[in-house]
Amino acid sequence: MKLTKKQFIRRGFTLLELLIVVSLIAALAALSIVAMNGVTEQAEVAASTATVLKVNSLLEERIEAFNRSFRGAQRDSFVIATVGLLKAVDGRFDYFIQNPDEAPPAIRLLAYKAAFRFEMPQRFAERTASGDTSSAPPTGMPLSIYQTIAVPNAIGELTADGGATPTSAEVDSLVASKFAQHTPETESAELLYFALIKSGNFGAFSGGADQFSSDEIADTDGDGLPEFVDVWGQPLRFYRWPTRLFDPNAPNPFTPVFATVNDNTEVDPTPLDDDGDPSTVEDTDDLREILPFERDNAGLMVKGLPPSPVQIGTSIQRDLLLVDPDDPVGILYTFIEDPQFVAMGIDLTEEFNEAKYHTPDTYHSPLVVSAGVDGVLGLREPTDVVPASGIYGNLAQFADTTATTPIPSAATLDAVFDNLTNRNRRAGATR
Repeated sequence: MKLTKKQFIRRGFTLLELLIVVSLIAALAALSIVAMNGVTEQAEVAASTATVLKVNSLLEERIEAFNRSFRGAQRDSFVIATVGLLKAVDGRFDYFIQNPDEAPPAIRLLAYKAAFRFEMPQRFAERTASGDTSSAPPTGMPLSIYQTIAVPNAIGELTADGGATPTSAEVDSLVASKFAQHTPETESAELLYFALIKSGNFGAFSGGADQFSSDEIADTDGDGLPEFVDVWGQPLRFYRWPTRLFDPNAPNPFTPVFATVNDNTEVDPTPLDDDGDPSTVEDTDDLREILPFERDNAGLMVKGLPPSPVQIGTSIQRDLLLVDPDDPVGILYTFIEDPQFVAMGIDLTEEFNEAKYHTPDTYHSPLVVSAGVDGVLGLREPTDVVPASGIYGNLAQFADTTATTPIPSAATLDAVFDNLTNRNRRAGATR
């Protein structure tokens, strides 16, 4: 059969058909980009979670080593130092300088907390105030960090190109010039690196850096001190005693009123009379309690918190968020309120306060935090401490809260929603 010329000619696409095809291709491309972004974000979250978990594993090892080794001469030295805080007030405490084993349990407990603060610092001042300083390092840098990190790094940089061994003056000059770039946001991450990798105190071996890649340890502010960082290049934050996360409305200042049997520092024995209204800060009895929304907010950062107390028969359970895990029976705060010591003029709150330690009779567990995908932390920095304004960043306080405004805003809660911590792995879904 012979075909005509007309039958050989194929009809082309119309403009409408071309537009439809182009639109379909664009839609498919957009969907692919969204899908790839989701996959990339999931991979980033997984990578940062792995970093946080590795840091947490080392942290738990160091804490276990600390608890195992806090005895003998090392314990006694901290007991003697703690007794020294009282010795200036009353000479009758001289006896415990010579016999630290016989010091009251509250003093031994406070000595334990002082030692733990020194070994697991989150602010440079917690080391320098305890004597870890000298005239050699730049102002504010602990001597131990200067010797174990800053100087070796400076020598390595000065001899990287095969140069001659630098003089002490050259090393100190480079250390000082770098440390001038230090920013407070990196401080707790630098100290966490020091405590877990370099300190080697209380029976724990130094080392462990080989567990981390170059993407997990960096010097983001260029001050010569490495930090643990997440996959987005942000320094991790370390909160040793995050008590203001659990009880943001604790009294400020947290000081007992000795003339009042049940002042506002006491735990509410009947918290079930609360109406659960988030706008209600305290019940009419004005005693300490954790309101339901406060527990929920803390749960964004720490999963598996004990539930609100319930009534069993005629008794009401203790709220475990208002129990110090180091001091479950409240020995330390009972000592603070002891009329005998009050009569002697001893006010232990001058030492045991939230700026130096933590909120008394409150749950705590070391918290390592990545700000997550959005890079917004939603918490005050560990170095942000202004007691007069009710600001306790050292205790993981929400970013926009103070003593007079303890309820975080929706924007702040949204900021912490994607945070990654060693206690929640993932605070919420991807943004």
